[in-house]
Amino acid sequence: MTTVVHRWNRTNSVVLALLTLHVLMVIFPFIWMIYSTFKTNKEFMRSVWSFPTSLNFDAYIGAWSGGALGGYAVNSLIVMAGATLITVLVSTLAGYALAIYRPRWMPAVELSLTAAMAIPAYVALVPLVVMLRGAGLLDTHLGVILPTAAFNVPVSIFIMQAFFNTLPRELFDAGRVDGASEWQIFRKVALPIARPAMFTVAIVNMIWVWNDFLFPVVFINNPARKTLPVGLTDFVGEHITNYPVMLAAILIAAIAPLILFVYFERQITAALIGGAVKE
Repeated sequence: MTTVVHRWNRTNSVVLALLTLHVLMVIFPFIWMIYSTFKTNKEFMRSVWSFPTSLNFDAYIGAWSGGALGGYAVNSLIVMAGATLITVLVSTLAGYALAIYRPRWMPAVELSLTAAMAIPAYVALVPLVVMLRGAGLLDTHLGVILPTAAFNVPVSIFIMQAFFNTLPRELFDAGRVDGASEWQIFRKVALPIARPAMFTVAIVNMIWVWNDFLFPVVFINNPARKTLPVGLTDFVGEHITNYPVMLAAILIAAIAPLILFVYFERQITAALIGGAVKE
């Protein structure tokens, strides 16, 4: 048995120092933002970098009660749930069809999906506004959900297609031998195995849609239907002189995706590196 001994040298020390510096540069703004929210505005203006003299929750109370953040969060949840559901359903069905049946026109479909991924969202804003207005969907949640899902579907299809390509064909052939229909094979064989990949697609889309700013700010004008990123921008503009309240609102908006990622980190990692356990 060979034992490998790693000796510490100056290069390791320099690398460690640089990595430590990088970590501090990344996390310090968040730490500063968190403890600054517990200050009064007078304390903040007196000393930006000092710690609060006491825990003061007035900034959070003011941000939540005076900024309509709860309503904005509900709107974001509606858009996020709708767009994610459509994206997962379409990408799973399309990814399965492309991977298992391999139609002759598959190269054309893949080329079209790649081209769709290359188109910046802002290029399609004017045509989308015209189409949504004609369909009566402008200034509605559905008017944001549909374009958002449409732009997220191509990359999600490739993720699901790549997953289904790893599955042995014997799984599906055995179902056909047993007399199962193609729909039964998809529902009873493919879907249970594909849950980790579907879960990954759902989580990634949920975080992206929650933070999306472009489509909601263009397609929604009614304040009652604004999503959290758009409403937060308006709130920050109104409270630009009250920094603790402004920072508290930003932290409240960041809580949902942060909790989502931290809570599901293990499942996301397992899905990305392992997919499913196949025998």
